[in-house]
Amino acid sequence: MGELKHRITVRLTDAHATHLKNLADASGLTRNEVIRRVLLNTEIPSARTRREVQDILRIQREQNRLGGLLKKALTERAERTELRRTLIEIERNGAELRRTIAHLVRPR
Repeated sequence: MGELKHRITVRLTDAHATHLKNLADASGLTRNEVIRRVLLNTEIPSARTRREVQDILRIQREQNRLGGLLKKALTERAERTELRRTLIEIERNGAELRRTIAHLVRPR
């Protein structure tokens, strides 16, 4: 975005200040970030959207971990039961990811 080197002081009515605070609280962003996004005509995400994205990122990290375990098991010629256990975890994690994405894209 660039270096933040300019400071602007703005006078607001109580209603405007409340509205800005509500936007910041609902999005999980700072008031400064909300104002920057409004200036740039950028979307201000809801707190729910931010939580859902965090859920997807968590599941993705878990998939990466499981993929690493599977790769390790395959290269070390691990026992079949260990491979099956890892594959079951991957399938379970994939199902959770599909549920989370379905929840994210459903009509609000």
